[in-house]
Amino acid sequence: MGLKKSEYLKIGGILLVFSLGIFLSIRIQTPDFTLPILNPNDLNPGLVDESLQSKGIDHTVAPFSLISQNGMEVTQDDVENHIRIINYFFTTCPGICLDMAKSLRKVQSKYIDNDAIKIMSHSAMPQYDTPEVLKNYADQNSVDYNRWILLTGDPVLINKLARTSYFTVLKEGEGWDEHSFIHTENLVLVDHKGRLRGYYDGTSDDDTNLLIDHIALLLNERLKDLNQS
Repeated sequence: MGLKKSEYLKIGGILLVFSLGIFLSIRIQTPDFTLPILNPNDLNPGLVDESLQSKGIDHTVAPFSLISQNGMEVTQDDVENHIRIINYFFTTCPGICLDMAKSLRKVQSKYIDNDAIKIMSHSAMPQYDTPEVLKNYADQNSVDYNRWILLTGDPVLINKLARTSYFTVLKEGEGWDEHSFIHTENLVLVDHKGRLRGYYDGTSDDDTNLLIDHIALLLNERLKDLNQS
């Protein structure tokens, strides 16, 4: 005997409620994706100063004082509670720096109106890359001064930050040139608490798109923390 139309509707409703219950149960049990919090012992030891290679918890970016492309001092206070994208470059770099600049322009364009984002490019040749040189480079690369800071300053401090805070250069030799202070193609994502959250190949379109997506995740984390404070 065939079922009546009303009975079919009842069965359909029951199945819909049952399916929805299963979906919600799985959704509740599956936490939202969050980026890992990275520490020195999670990274390539070649990028990490020997004194920190065994550190596995509570790493945050160290205080700093550097000079921007407009000749102004920039300290940790200026980027406190900001999400930061960090890289190392030098203005005469003929290779990967061009691709990295292209990727950073894409990031800048995506978040051009978001004051919670700061791109911070550190010169690996600070003795050559004066504020005047950086300003010229900034103008050539469509740098928005509100969103993207080019940094120079004390070579010792810049090296120390690279090896003990951001872990984005390979140290080879003792001099200060492109052959002895080897910056990588890494773009480093730092959250609003100064913690390392990701590394991305700045010469890769796919990695740049992934970085853009991951910045959005950190913006949500930041907003939640602000709402709870």
